[in-house]
Amino acid sequence: MDKVSFRKKQIDLVSDFMKSDKAQKEINNLYFQLFNDLDFQNAPSVGITMSTNDEIPTFPIINQCFEMGKEVYIPKTFSDYSMSFVKYTQDTELVESAFGVREPRDYENNVMNPPDLLIVPGLAYSQDKNRLGFGSGSFDRYLAKFPTKTISLALTSQYYQAPLWPVYVLDKQIDKIIVAKDEQNADNQSAR
Repeated sequence: MDKVSFRKKQIDLVSDFMKSDKAQKEINNLYFQLFNDLDFQNAPSVGITMSTNDEIPTFPIINQCFEMGKEVYIPKTFSDYSMSFVKYTQDTELVESAFGVREPRDYENNVMNPPDLLIVPGLAYSQDKNRLGFGSGSFDRYLAKFPTKTISLALTSQYYQAPLWPVYVLDKQIDKIIVAKDEQNADNQSAR
């Protein structure tokens, strides 16, 4: 299946899953795993997107970063699909990009390329660390130019044993994919 067709199918699948009772349990499990991950704990600066509908909410992650004394950087994208990471604080003024993502209005100052750790969004992930993004190629271009440590968070509906979409040479793999545990494992994990 080509990327465009698979992406559309995956958007519908994730959108339906996010309306299910299981979604919040998986999201909470992903937060638990991320906050206990050594790469996350040891990163002085974290790059992360401002989530949109039908994505894992990133605000709890941003708040956790602030509580841990980390600097948070969010992407500012440009018409050539390049991007830069700009320092984010509670006072940062945001505007909506052409892609419908909230970005910093001012982006000339407080830039860090790359942050120590990037939490990379996506629609689908595979066991061999491949990622299907949203189609602009911005993260692949960025990581080609600014290699840094990467983590992605995958709901069970986003994780595949092998990619069911074409993987090209320009597609950048993710260093670590944290996958939501199923409900039974998540319940056992939080009981410890």
